[in-house]
Amino acid sequence: MRKKITLSAAISLMFVAMTVTFCLTMIVSTKMFEAKVDSVNEKEVMYDKIADIDRTVRQNFYTAVNDTQVLESMASGYVAGLGDVESRYYTSQQVTEYQQVLDGKIIGIGADFAKSREDSGYMKIYKIYTDSPADVQGMVADDTITAINGHSTINMTLDQAKAMLSGVSGQSVDITYLHEGTETQATLVHRAYEAPSVSYSKEGDFGYIRITNFSGKTASELDYATNNLKSQEAKALVIDLRDNADKDFDGAAQSADVLLKEGTTMYAVYNDGERKVLYTSDKNSVDLPVVVITNSRTGYAAEMFTTMVKDSAGAKTVGTATMGKGSLQKLFRLPDGSGVEITVATLSPVTSSNYNGTGIAPDYEKVLDTAQEEFFYTLTVETDPQILRAFEVAQNLAGNQ
Repeated sequence: MRKKITLSAAISLMFVAMTVTFCLTMIVSTKMFEAKVDSVNEKEVMYDKIADIDRTVRQNFYTAVNDTQVLESMASGYVAGLGDVESRYYTSQQVTEYQQVLDGKIIGIGADFAKSREDSGYMKIYKIYTDSPADVQGMVADDTITAINGHSTINMTLDQAKAMLSGVSGQSVDITYLHEGTETQATLVHRAYEAPSVSYSKEGDFGYIRITNFSGKTASELDYATNNLKSQEAKALVIDLRDNADKDFDGAAQSADVLLKEGTTMYAVYNDGERKVLYTSDKNSVDLPVVVITNSRTGYAAEMFTTMVKDSAGAKTVGTATMGKGSLQKLFRLPDGSGVEITVATLSPVTSSNYNGTGIAPDYEKVLDTAQEEFFYTLTVETDPQILRAFEVAQNLAGNQ
């Protein structure tokens, strides 16, 4: 028999429920308030310190303060204070150039070079990009850079020479170079120029593809290359990612999608600890065995691409271990046009182990000797030991199909 509740009992229960709800709401609100107060207090301490420094400097510094320079340095210092080497601050001009790179452009003079193999020790140019400042100047492969801004390159390391020749758009650099035995001096101005990120060729039964960097155009370039190689009846693809340390993760994921069947290709772990799907591929794919060549300068987006094709297409890797840059960075634009690129997650492969900090060990290790590493630009598809080893692995994969 169902019992009826009295009006007074109902009112009492209603008040109890309201009281419990009120208490819970107050507890949650109090904790949220305390958290906000702590945050406000911390920010107040930060702002007070900056104000103290600014007041002290303006009262005592021996000359006028360059406010723009101070502000840019403060922004850069804040990001540096995160203690993450992958996070950085960009000026508005650097953000513009960053976007140009994502669009498939390169900022520079348009010349790839390395230490000369001859006894001269100068910098030997081995590639000139079409319509780049170096190309317009008339420089060609095999020219030798003997001086940069008046400093002889004979005792420079490759990294030192690259640093001196790097710069933002509009910045000029003076170089001295030898062209067919004649010494020429020129002033080159850095600017953006188009550069394809994919090159390819049919080598025997296999397709050889070199991806130098990733951009929004790489996927379409890779799609064109793979279709062309398939039409030539290539039995397997060898993809060379050596020295590719590009950070366009979206471009790399889109490029991997060209090769992979439908499914999840990469997860990410965010600051709340949750593992979420980051990238997927559609059902279109290239049904050929894949071998990837890597080295210690393969990093970021190229490492992610490598892991994707290993996990989702059974690709094999040849060469040496990669850089171990398994975190995801994202650029956030600020109202004044500048931006901050910060690490937002750790990449989490579909089946492979996390490689952040350790790198991706090759399935088939093949190390170049010291001379081959130093004079890599003299190696060809027919003489490069790592490429030749990759062809051997590709032959085995194709034979097992």
